[in-house]
Amino acid sequence: MLVVPARLNGVVANPQCRRGVHMRAIASALGSQTWHDTSRNTTQRRIPAQRWETQRRAYGPSTATPVKNTGYGGAMPPSPTKTTKTNIPAKTTSPKKPQSSPLVPAQTPTSKATTVPTLRAKEKLNPPPFTYAPDISVPARTPDQNVVKWLYRAGRAYLTFYKTGISHVRQTSKLAKTLRQKAAQTPNKDITEVLSRAEWQIVQRSRLDTLRLPAFGFLVLLLGEWLPLVVMYITPVIPEACRIPQQVQRALRKREDKRQDRLRRIALDAMRLMSRDRPPIGSTSSDTPSVTLPKSGQVMPVTTKNWNEMTLFELSLTAAQLDCYPALFDWLPVTAPKFLLQRNVRKKLEYLKTDDKLIERDGGWTALGKEELQRACVERGLPVLGKREDELRKALAKLEG
Repeated sequence: MLVVPARLNGVVANPQCRRGVHMRAIASALGSQTWHDTSRNTTQRRIPAQRWETQRRAYGPSTATPVKNTGYGGAMPPSPTKTTKTNIPAKTTSPKKPQSSPLVPAQTPTSKATTVPTLRAKEKLNPPPFTYAPDISVPARTPDQNVVKWLYRAGRAYLTFYKTGISHVRQTSKLAKTLRQKAAQTPNKDITEVLSRAEWQIVQRSRLDTLRLPAFGFLVLLLGEWLPLVVMYITPVIPEACRIPQQVQRALRKREDKRQDRLRRIALDAMRLMSRDRPPIGSTSSDTPSVTLPKSGQVMPVTTKNWNEMTLFELSLTAAQLDCYPALFDWLPVTAPKFLLQRNVRKKLEYLKTDDKLIERDGGWTALGKEELQRACVERGLPVLGKREDELRKALAKLEG
């Protein structure tokens, strides 16, 4: 039989007590470690909070809100979305009265009412834009561009211009046909009483352009892009809506030069022309009037007599001034017959008289556009080359006044 000592029995008998003592020791050690970690984390969190508080006191407003303590032992900065409210007394401003600038005049209530009649007057006096020649833009030649290629591109631009011009002529012809039908609905009235000045001019101009259109269309099909090389020499065959600006300027210069040559030639031959219509001897008007040679650009005064009361000299002078002198007799060494001059002068004076009456009725001379102003000056024998628009208006007003 084995005999166990009493001390050993005690040790073996109380194993649970020793395990409990060991666990309490470990728990205390773990508690010390946990406390150490917690205090270290709290210190690390407190250091940034203290730095933020220092910066906030240095740069923030004096009325900052107190720092709130969080449950983690650190201090957090105030929310940036919250703003402090201060009681500032509201500034009361009295309503300002509108002050009118002394440099800008106030608009009168009649300004809108006066604009409408002006626009209507321009519409009645000036034909629509498609009755004129379209704009043309010829590409410029670059230094490194071939001559043949540039000529081809320029020809294409001219061909586009001519196609648009033909379209304008056809459109104007259709409009003129409609206007003639409109005037035919009232046969008891004259066409000038039914149509406005612009509509009457459309009817007058479309007739000649319609006659020119077939021959010009054949030239476009035949020559194509090379048509601009010959159009300068066949201006009478080209419709007005298909004439390039250089062609128009050349025609005006030629017309004014021919007008001055005719006036000089008639003035030099004045004695012989007046001797044909010399009154009988003994009459009070048998004295021969003095005649002065016209200067370059000078407008000869046209007599106010009726066409059937003019002498041969007065008929020749009026026909030369109004560009209705027979062109055939510029090359013949004889004077144009009196009956031919009477016919041309009568037609031109009737046309100008009707045009003047329609202009005065539909708005006056001041409402004429630039194209119509230049055309009116050319038809009345006034020089237009090198003249500004205001100069043309003054010359036309002086002639009509």
